[in-house]
Amino acid sequence: MNIRNCFLTSLLVLCCGVSGASLAVGTGYSDDTELFIYDFAKAGDFRPKVLFIFDNSGSMKNTTEVAKEPYDSSISYPSLANDPDVNNSNRFIYFSTDGKVPAINSTKRFSEDLNACATSKGPLNNVGRFQSRVWGYEIYDSNRKGRWRSLNDFNIYSIIIADCQQDIDEQNASNQYSGPYSTYIVDGYPVDKPNRKTGSWFYTSNVANALANGSSTQISLFTANYVRWYYGSTGVSTQTRLKVAQDAVKELVLATPAVDFGLAVFNYNDGNEPGNRNGGRIIRNIVGNDAILTSGKTGAQDLIDKVNSLSSDTWTPLCETLYESYRYFGGLGVYFGDDDVNRTPKRDSNAEVTSGIYKTPYDKCSNNGYIIYMTDGEPTNDKAADSLVANLISTLSAEDKVAYGGLVSYGSSGEKSYLAALAGYMKNNDVNTSAIGKQTVTTFTVGFGDEAIKGAGALLAETARRGGGKYYPATDATQLNEALKSSLLAILKMNTSLVSPAIATNNFDRTRSLNNIYYAMFEPGAGPRWKGNLKKLVLAPEKGYVVDSTTYKDKYGNDAIGLPAISSDGTILESAKTYWSSTSDGNKVAEGGVQEMLAAKTNRNIYVIPPYTSELNSFSKSTLESMAGGATELRTVMKLDGADSMDDLLNWTKGMDAFDENKDGEKTDIREHILGDPLHSRPLVINYGCTKSTGQTSCTPDLRIVMGTNAGFLHMFKDSSTTVDESWAIMPYQFIANQKALRENLDSSVHLYGVDSSPTVLVNEKVKDGHIQSAQGDKVWLFTGLRGGGKAYYALNISNPDSPSLMWRLDKNSAGFGMLGETWSLPEIAFIPGYYTEINGKKTYKPVLIFSGGYDQAKSYLGQGAEDSEGLGIYIVDAEAGTLLFSFTPDETSATNKQVAGMVYSMPGSVSVLDSDGDGISDRIYAGDTGGQIWRIDMKGEDKSKWTAIKFASLGNAHLSEDDKKLADDRRFFTQPVLVRTINKGWKYDGTNYLYSERPFDAVLIGSGDRNRPSSEATTQNVYVMLRDYNVNPTLFGATSEPAVPSSITLDDLYDVTSDPFTGLNEEQIVNTTKALTSKLGWKFWLNESGEKSMGAGLVLQGKLYFTSFLPQVQDFQQCTIQSIGAMRQYMIDMHYGTSFKYVLDSNNQEVIQRYVEVQNKVADDLVIHGGDDGRIRIIGGAPGKEVILKDDGKGEPERCTGEGECSQGAEEAKMDMSPKKIYLYEGEQG
Repeated sequence: MNIRNCFLTSLLVLCCGVSGASLAVGTGYSDDTELFIYDFAKAGDFRPKVLFIFDNSGSMKNTTEVAKEPYDSSISYPSLANDPDVNNSNRFIYFSTDGKVPAINSTKRFSEDLNACATSKGPLNNVGRFQSRVWGYEIYDSNRKGRWRSLNDFNIYSIIIADCQQDIDEQNASNQYSGPYSTYIVDGYPVDKPNRKTGSWFYTSNVANALANGSSTQISLFTANYVRWYYGSTGVSTQTRLKVAQDAVKELVLATPAVDFGLAVFNYNDGNEPGNRNGGRIIRNIVGNDAILTSGKTGAQDLIDKVNSLSSDTWTPLCETLYESYRYFGGLGVYFGDDDVNRTPKRDSNAEVTSGIYKTPYDKCSNNGYIIYMTDGEPTNDKAADSLVANLISTLSAEDKVAYGGLVSYGSSGEKSYLAALAGYMKNNDVNTSAIGKQTVTTFTVGFGDEAIKGAGALLAETARRGGGKYYPATDATQLNEALKSSLLAILKMNTSLVSPAIATNNFDRTRSLNNIYYAMFEPGAGPRWKGNLKKLVLAPEKGYVVDSTTYKDKYGNDAIGLPAISSDGTILESAKTYWSSTSDGNKVAEGGVQEMLAAKTNRNIYVIPPYTSELNSFSKSTLESMAGGATELRTVMKLDGADSMDDLLNWTKGMDAFDENKDGEKTDIREHILGDPLHSRPLVINYGCTKSTGQTSCTPDLRIVMGTNAGFLHMFKDSSTTVDESWAIMPYQFIANQKALRENLDSSVHLYGVDSSPTVLVNEKVKDGHIQSAQGDKVWLFTGLRGGGKAYYALNISNPDSPSLMWRLDKNSAGFGMLGETWSLPEIAFIPGYYTEINGKKTYKPVLIFSGGYDQAKSYLGQGAEDSEGLGIYIVDAEAGTLLFSFTPDETSATNKQVAGMVYSMPGSVSVLDSDGDGISDRIYAGDTGGQIWRIDMKGEDKSKWTAIKFASLGNAHLSEDDKKLADDRRFFTQPVLVRTINKGWKYDGTNYLYSERPFDAVLIGSGDRNRPSSEATTQNVYVMLRDYNVNPTLFGATSEPAVPSSITLDDLYDVTSDPFTGLNEEQIVNTTKALTSKLGWKFWLNESGEKSMGAGLVLQGKLYFTSFLPQVQDFQQCTIQSIGAMRQYMIDMHYGTSFKYVLDSNNQEVIQRYVEVQNKVADDLVIHGGDDGRIRIIGGAPGKEVILKDDGKGEPERCTGEGECSQGAEEAKMDMSPKKIYLYEGEQG
């Protein structure tokens, strides 16, 4: 076969049969989800606010067996079998992420002299445990450069130092470290920066520069002595439940200084009538453990003393006490809290602003409170709050009443309680309407003892489910201790200060096929599961704007379809009815589009890609168990606890409402929202064409759209004009491990990733009839990476779109791919020299994929100039088999690799491939990296060992010495270079004179910006550049009879065109400026606004360059809101000279030059070219185009867009009639 380049014109379908042009916009921490979730903890103290509701009822006098005495730090517990430290000389500290105590021989440990977390020392010495976000330091090269990473990434063999978030929060700079690197460690806070051999390179004295909160997981630390007590101490005794609970709370409080605790208990409650001392009271306001109270005690000691002073002599008013807690969090009046005035401990007056009015525990900008409700029995004398809760429930919608407002039965009598309804209300509604934002309360429940589990277990479980927490049954002291630890660990893993913007964003992707425009949308959330959708609109060339599917009467009274659909800010109008939708859905992610179809689809084709074999399997329990090695192993992979149902979670993953989230009593219906978010996955439209019947002049093409989501699936949809259907969904096996977290969807800063990359496609149409049919030998191969979802590529044969098959998979563990990082790079399809089959002297070139090494996620935490350990290199693989043909990496030279010095920065952007001599065989590659470098690869001739890689440009920190590296120069390239073959008509300076010449060159255009940290306002001076490469022919630099290796282009070699270089100049100045500009090796355009960065590839149309930048929004700490995610600028300048060319009318109706258009609340990625049926070229994804105002003559059409500032075209005309956007089509050899 051979390759034919097709250019996207109005004849796209007739010429090519496939459209791959697309645009993606979008984005845990340290990635671009920071645009949509912001941590307002930066504004103040945001430690979790936890209220213990402690059961002090009479049944707490009952006794329970205790398997061991409480931990006593003054006792040295004896060694255990396999104890690595029998003499207790090294005094190890053990760690885990699940709160469980590691085995004594676990490698998840380190010597205590490596512990620099000062705030952990007291808890570890006193109670043997400590909880916080903890990092370890990793050194990754001989210069002792390194990075801080989650402690969970380490073991006994790799830890050199450990430190914690709590030191930063409490501004405790003490580092009592006595390990081998003590020379380099001074007091301060953990920081990632350009680390050197000498000086304090672990730490900073400025707490503002310390590691970001959320950049590690929650870690539990345990002393070796505690581990020996836990696994070795025995001696059964009997204690009251009250004493067991008191000991458990004491240990929990002392081990967790990162939490602010409060305490509520029951009043005596001897009846349900007024005057019977109903409900409960707040006996300790929520304050920090380290706070010094008026009594002189610390907050921790005061709480422990209050707990220890409790007696067990009340009834069990569970709902009444929760209602009083609701009023406390809401800052409302005391209700039950003053009913039992003589009982001690008395209510805490510090919990009230004035007598009788609660002081809400919420801090500024915090929006979550937490309750841990521990009880040993079912409710008794618990009806006094029923009418009060019923009043709250009465304000809910009918849907919410069904979801969480119902009563729950308990006990053998079948009595019903409002407890779960109140917890559901507190979780889903604003409990403090006087504060900014929405304040909610999450409730965890602990049932202690058989009576509680049997009599109230169902009620407590439902209370926790509706309250957004979890229920923990505990039959003995050990289980109670674990239950309290687990509930608190779950709270710590939630982020208490996350907010999402009040927008259903359409900073989404658009891709064009024919006149259809597909919008991949997502709605940010505070948990890991974000909603997604795919919607369709149509660009109507005859009208000049994007329209929806609304039907109306035109001015002649005839039925018509399609009103303007895009607002003036580029979003879908709220009143628009997108295609495939039954009602007006507008910009609402949860409504219309493919989601509406999926919500009614009962028969889906779902497949799973095995971890090691190249085949697709049906998504079923038996298949997954076979892949895991058994049912037990699959439960481990899926992270299921003992009580979790595997069947329910698998059914939920397939789209069933297996957990009855809509509370209709059915578990086999379809859940409310199925499609995950397509955060970075650009929809790919594949036109399979159609066959015209005799006499037909046209036919309806078979259009398929392929898109990945972070639910872990790759989807194919079929567009049948006004309806849509899902062809199939495919999940790589590893994403089954994410499903439990996605289902639970607990508030968290960590956004889970799945198939997060954009697919690309190769088409081989053997019979050129405009209709792809596998039966006649036509082939369609699809390729996709995972981006943030992992380090792998997959190839699918979708020649028959309804019957996909897996061709191959490769990942970081495949031979030759050890340096592969997160697979951000979209593979480029090409032919290369020497790779063909030859039959009877005829060469048939085989297609290959070319992609870069991807991204090293650790880059987000590192300082300027830091080198990476993965995401390195450029790879060439066989498109059909997935085998490595050749690579360029820092690894040693081999038969399949060329060692390249200096290629030490990850390369997330796609490569650009060039056929420089027009023979149909690609012979050159350009790629940028995150060190500000641009690489040129030459593939001249069939001998791969002679191919060369040179550092074409160095525009960041890479070429600077360690001492010269600055944050301002930390430029990173994330985008694909734009290549344009052109001529420099200008002057060349020979050192004495300017000589006029017309020299051909290949222009390389690219902009810098940290795509993974778009909200960063770092002082990096980003830049967009045009570089001139005068070596336009295939070249093997440095070889015999070949040009010498040229010096890398630096910023000093470029002319500054940031301000229009010719504005206001006279004729002589214009000549001199032209000489100076054209004699340089290109130009530079500084992105001067605070935090401004390039985040998408530009495009060039007839010598005019369009590119975008992003300006992050400074968040409003005073209002605790995200006013905007930021602004997009679309620049329009002449590619050769940097002059402005867009003219607009000013307020005086005079034409003025406009260098850019700015659009608020928008992030742009690659711009997309649309070749319309009217022959006009339009740009989609940047500025929304001209305003659309429909004239209302009273005869028809205008139902919207009748005023200024309401609607826009939805695309910007480029004032030309040809697009140079290249895609690929493969043809079989004739004859």
